[in-house]
Amino acid sequence: MLLCGLAALSASSARAQDRFEIQVYDSETAGPWVPGLELHLNYVFSGTTLPSADGAEPTSNVFHLTFEPHLGLGEWAELGAYLQTALTPGPDYDYAGVKLRVKLRYPEKLFGMLGLAVNFEVSDVPAVFEPNVWGLEMRLIADLRWRLLYFSLNAIIGMDLQGALAGQPQLSPAAKASVFYWDHPGLACAAGLEYYGALGPFKDFYGASEQFHSLYGVLDFMSDYVDLNIGLGYGWGAADPWVGKAILGFHPRATAPDGTIAAP
Repeated sequence: MLLCGLAALSASSARAQDRFEIQVYDSETAGPWVPGLELHLNYVFSGTTLPSADGAEPTSNVFHLTFEPHLGLGEWAELGAYLQTALTPGPDYDYAGVKLRVKLRYPEKLFGMLGLAVNFEVSDVPAVFEPNVWGLEMRLIADLRWRLLYFSLNAIIGMDLQGALAGQPQLSPAAKASVFYWDHPGLACAAGLEYYGALGPFKDFYGASEQFHSLYGVLDFMSDYVDLNIGLGYGWGAADPWVGKAILGFHPRATAPDGTIAAP
């Protein structure tokens, strides 16, 4: 399936960081037929103030709200969707696209602590938010929980299906490191950092001023059924300078045999 996914991603203009879903994925999937819902709320405090050369709307003072329902399909698969909306300074509340995804994970934790997964995604986003409209993405995921430490690395290979760079895979890495400061059965809290980047096509990465880089300070609050991730990010290069984000999740979580939560 992984090889098929790589082949499918041979079909981008410049791909920026995702402003609707600012999240580093973990390797977990929902249990069989277990539903869930996540709300992604992001606000660009400081961004672009003029339309881009390819017609994308300014990003400054735009509020993004994304609804993400998901459903476990088995012990190691999950199906999800994103309904994206945006409140612009107009003020106008606009439809901002839809995405569909499927996430597959390796059934067992390697060495009892290393999780592996892959997420495939197809997107249809209006040109005012993403000039290339149609896109594909494959996200390779590895995460590790060791005592009070948690790490996750996402290697995102994305591409647009039309535009100047159509057919050229592009790299957008993301990573997370956090420390649990409260970890008890049914309730955990962690603090850490999240990084997001967009480097450009593999064959010719962007120059430093055209790359997207953002670093977020984040707090995670996790319980058996409700999760909250909040963060404030600073961007450099071509990224929006200041962005606030929150993810509110409603779903039963996977827990370790001792009752502690597997990932923030």
